[in-house]
Amino acid sequence: MDKRRYDIDALRSIAMFLLISYHLGISFTFVAPYISFVQNKETTESIWIFLGLLNTWRIPLVFLISGIALRLSFEKRGKSQILRERLKMLGLPYIFGSLTFGAASIAITATYYEGWSGEYLWLGIITIFDGVHLWFLKNILFYSLIVIPVLNLVANKDLKDNFISKLLDKPGGVFFFSLPVILQGHLFNKIDYASYANTSHGFVLGFIWFFMGILLVSQGDSFWKSNIRNWKIHLFIGLVLYFYRLINSFETGFALDNRLIAFESFNFIFAMLGLGATYLNKSSPQLTYYKTAVYPVYIVHLPVQMGLMYYFADVNLHPIIKFPLVLFLIIFISLTIYHAVKNIKFLRPLFGLRKL
Repeated sequence: MDKRRYDIDALRSIAMFLLISYHLGISFTFVAPYISFVQNKETTESIWIFLGLLNTWRIPLVFLISGIALRLSFEKRGKSQILRERLKMLGLPYIFGSLTFGAASIAITATYYEGWSGEYLWLGIITIFDGVHLWFLKNILFYSLIVIPVLNLVANKDLKDNFISKLLDKPGGVFFFSLPVILQGHLFNKIDYASYANTSHGFVLGFIWFFMGILLVSQGDSFWKSNIRNWKIHLFIGLVLYFYRLINSFETGFALDNRLIAFESFNFIFAMLGLGATYLNKSSPQLTYYKTAVYPVYIVHLPVQMGLMYYFADVNLHPIIKFPLVLFLIIFISLTIYHAVKNIKFLRPLFGLRKL
């Protein structure tokens, strides 16, 4: 496993971009005011066709990729080095980002709805615990602190055949690994499945996917070949389950059953892994750029979104025009901020960037 997995770099970048797109989509729905997002004057509930497709797997995919990345890092680094790296790459951006960009996002939204107040200057006291859009960083850091001491027990560094690798080699064997997430869905079946942020449901589900990433990638070629072999099946099952929920308006029948949603999520995530392994596992200048830029871009994007929506919310543009326009501006301005800070040495760690 010494060879770099470019597909994981690509999937990380795609996952972050999807999160940014999802956040903007929320501003066009009735949900926006309830989660401190600036709401567009004209809401369009049809956007849930897009948001509902992402909702079941956008965050679990991030946790899975984080677990995979941790395990791949173990090939070249010791446990103490990985621990220091994770504290720096996750802890510092979480603290800095929550105090600054997280607080700024809420302040802009509160000003939009209620007008400016000097009390907003103290929002960092709240956002340091909440994390706002960076909440998942503290989860990943906590998972890392739990798992790193026992990495030797699950890493399978010699890539020996075992029950897990043999299961992955069998037709349909990969579906055995859907059982933990289905069980979790059963135990948390009364909770909105997409309520990941700062909930016990999100914490447990995140750990399952994080640990599964470590465990499965430790099986070497058995894991990657299974993804390539089965991605079309996963995609078909995921789409069938999604369209079932869509036909039921995401509310009736079994559309709210978290066991069904968990299985849908599992299949979409493994479809993404298979697509990545099949088509994205190659180096390119574009990938090198985006895999470095995507983390700081995500950190800064939310107040940028709120600031833009503060201006654009009342602009008389159809959502089908406004959404891509604002999305482009979010990415453009966030990338501009990234380029402004990436060469300032003392700022780089605060944005999750390694030393020059």
